[in-house]
Amino acid sequence: MTIWRGCLSGPNSHQYLFMTQIRKVDWWGVALIGLLVQAFWAARLRHPSYMDAYYYTTNGQRLAAGFGFTEEVIWQFLDAPVGVPAPSHTYWMPFPSLLAALGYGTADSFRGAQWPFWLLAGLLPLLAFAISQELSDERWQAWTAALFTAAGGFYAHWFSQPSTFAPFAWASGLGLYAMAQGSRGASLRLQEQGRTVWWFVAGVMAGVAHLTRADGVLLLLVGGWVWLLARRRGGFQSLGLLVTGYLLVMGGWFIRNWQVLGRPLPTVGSQTIFLRDYNDLFAYGRSFDWAYFLDWGWTNILQSKLTGLSVAGQTFIAVSGLIFLLPFVLWAWLKLGRGEKRLFLRPFTWYTLAIYVTMSLVFTLPGSRGGLFHSSAAVWPWMMALAAAGIGIAVDWFAARLKHWQPARAKGLFSIIFVVIAFTLSFFIGLARADTDQLAQIYEMIGRQLPPDAGVMVGDAPGFYYHTGLTAVSIPNEPVETMLAAAARYRIGYLVLDPDHPAPLEPLYMDEVSNVHVILLNTYPLIDREGHTHPIKLYQLLPTFGNHPGGLNLEAHPGAQPSGGRVINRWDWAKFSSSWARFGGKETVELLLMPARNIGFCSMKAMETKMLSR
Repeated sequence: MTIWRGCLSGPNSHQYLFMTQIRKVDWWGVALIGLLVQAFWAARLRHPSYMDAYYYTTNGQRLAAGFGFTEEVIWQFLDAPVGVPAPSHTYWMPFPSLLAALGYGTADSFRGAQWPFWLLAGLLPLLAFAISQELSDERWQAWTAALFTAAGGFYAHWFSQPSTFAPFAWASGLGLYAMAQGSRGASLRLQEQGRTVWWFVAGVMAGVAHLTRADGVLLLLVGGWVWLLARRRGGFQSLGLLVTGYLLVMGGWFIRNWQVLGRPLPTVGSQTIFLRDYNDLFAYGRSFDWAYFLDWGWTNILQSKLTGLSVAGQTFIAVSGLIFLLPFVLWAWLKLGRGEKRLFLRPFTWYTLAIYVTMSLVFTLPGSRGGLFHSSAAVWPWMMALAAAGIGIAVDWFAARLKHWQPARAKGLFSIIFVVIAFTLSFFIGLARADTDQLAQIYEMIGRQLPPDAGVMVGDAPGFYYHTGLTAVSIPNEPVETMLAAAARYRIGYLVLDPDHPAPLEPLYMDEVSNVHVILLNTYPLIDREGHTHPIKLYQLLPTFGNHPGGLNLEAHPGAQPSGGRVINRWDWAKFSSSWARFGGKETVELLLMPARNIGFCSMKAMETKMLSR
């Protein structure tokens, strides 16, 4: 770490270091360190670590295999999908899947899908390095900003897998940098080509940000606002370049959506504004609008917004500011934002305000459950550049009051200490993430035991599809009867309930209720970090009565076997017996009769039959 060598070797040797300008080798050094750090986190992953990443990864696989923008999973029902395969990316945006497809095109493995994200995440410190140069010409400060960014904080574990974090950080962060350069030139009436072209770059980055995340459109809106604030006279060329760059990226996606959905952008995401409970994102057969939301009552609405603001504040402190760096961020932001760097920081200031307000007061529940965490990656390199600047400002402030302080030496010393803390925190935060390998192994085990054409209803539909290749549908946040209706509609024959199951299915999971159409086949132990065992349960879903797709009219099968208020008919029995044999008959299954008013021929008297293992 030659950047700080002079800090500890006397008052003269460090002066050269702190006056030396940035050299080409510094850029290469920053890139190498960033890539090595992310290589560590990437190597720890054998597969995606959460549902969003599974979604982008599996769709990247399908794009690389030539299936286009279609998917074999249904993870939400707000847009009432007709069936599978279904049009993909009607809720989440496609750019991460395109990057994953690029990776799969070079290597047909998860490592292949990872490398574009590893590259983007590893090179992200270069952006912080460039931002820091605009805030100060001190070499130590640029290096400190880059190393803070490389540490990763709460993002470290998530960056190097198919997800929105790395591409959104680059698109939004670089877009803000371009706006800062363009608006600064406009305000100074420096309208030469080198300045106006920054608006085109900002537009392209706004398009990439929107293609990565739905809230990326805020970057375009902030760009328009910054242009308006910076314009003195004329300047419509800059606005035109901003919009042109955006449409150059997003135009093709608008056309695709118009052809598939009949509109340029999906509207399903707007329903999440009106959610009363986040789990209603997985509602089936319901939609949400202003009337539904207002019927909740103003007390509940106000409480939810206050909770959203609270979560936003905690995210800003812990995630964006990495807790201990926040005072330095705020100090630099206030001091530089009111001084000569005001124009440069203006786009960042407005955009940060926009994402925190939008994700806390508009998309309150999705924002509180991870949306804001994903969105805040956009400002990570900017926050770390301000943190490095804040260290220098703080040292200068104390040095002016403590005459024995040597500012240059103190800046280097404190920077080393804070960089070590940042890496230590990032390391332990990343290691504290839940282990997903065990669940993946259970999914693979279940996949080997099911027929190759089985459809499965499961909590993490993209994850299950990734590990088994079987069609997967999310479990609706609905009672058993509605769940069965959804299963019938999408021709789903199996259900997997894990400890994080929907609340309406708690009685089923706890064996407090029985249903002839939900037959327990097997139980798999899931052991948490504390050593406690939680069951993952696999059920077979037998066809329901009536004319549902994939269903069965039980009245046409008078040979049905009644038991305990439910029935199993002969058509089902062969399929059920096959599954029972596959799982070794290890469990006891209680079959209860369907009420006579629903079946038409079963006795109203409850009967109970138990089929015991052989």
